Amino acid sequence: MHRFLCSAAFFAFGSAAFAEIDILSVTFTCENNTPVPVSYFNASDGSGAAAMLIDGQLIAMRQAESGSGIRYVSEGGEGIYTLRSKGWDASISYQGSASTAPEQLVYGNCTSK
Repeated sequence: MHRFLCSAAFFAFGSAAFAEIDILSVTFTCENNTPVPVSYFNASDGSGAAAMLIDGQLIAMRQAESGSGIRYVSEGGEGIYTLRSKGWDASISYQGSASTAPEQLVYGNCTSK
């Protein structure tokens, strides 16, 4: 699984994939004890990416601006996944490809403690 998550990082980083990268892997435990493995990839140039497994699907994400905590968003595909995290807590949401589609919470109350 770690190899798949690393491959996703190379996809998400593009040319920064060859920079020095720190990798941090955690598993969030969400509602109903659902495990969500996430690997964070932080390049020496300050760029960031993450990859997570949702229902057996690998989701590659790039770091996005956040007012507080961290936020990662997926690109491409049929919709956009968003991972928001602050401290040990996280939430994961999904928005369909139509720009007017509402963002829906996929997993809330996630913790990596």
